[in-house]
Amino acid sequence: MKATSKDVALTAICAALYCVGSLLTAYIPTGFIIQLRPAVVIPAVFAVLFGPWIGGLGAALGTFIASLIRYGTPLLTLFSGTPANFVCFFLIGRLTWKLSGRLHWTFSYLIGNLVGYLAGFVIIAMGLYVLALITMGGAMIGLPWLSKWLNPLVMLIGVLAVGFLPEFVVSCLAGVPIIASASKVLPQAPFAGPSVERKRK
Repeated sequence: MKATSKDVALTAICAALYCVGSLLTAYIPTGFIIQLRPAVVIPAVFAVLFGPWIGGLGAALGTFIASLIRYGTPLLTLFSGTPANFVCFFLIGRLTWKLSGRLHWTFSYLIGNLVGYLAGFVIIAMGLYVLALITMGGAMIGLPWLSKWLNPLVMLIGVLAVGFLPEFVVSCLAGVPIIASASKVLPQAPFAGPSVERKRK
């Protein structure tokens, strides 16, 4: 990928919006370390309209800053959130583009979300589990509540229930109308949703 100044600007905008959107809901208690993030629709839309690299990098940078502000340490997000967000939204953009040649873009977007969020939350679960193990349940970094993640079954159920399900639903329900509307005024976007369908007919 050869980045242009426009790519850098779009990535920065995506990161800033995602950071702010994440922090707005970061303090809602969920019972687990996983945050409730309706803001996931932001990098999902950027990944589809402007490319998987922009959505993926914007999400990774945005979640890194938000998590650093929220938890006060970069360890949590470096082990889980940052790589997970990059992989998740890169896959959403990449699969939506790739599959739209054979499927309607909405189905491509649905598949991209399913694969992207599953991959992302597997990375989060694995990262938190490893971090809990190597820091003796979080005691070494002043986060003793990480000990709950030493049970892999509890960790997996918590991540999927609190993270995957609500974020997948929000990203799909909110993302489709946003992409459909934005594509009408962004004909220059690499993937323009419904406008691509019209051009092919």
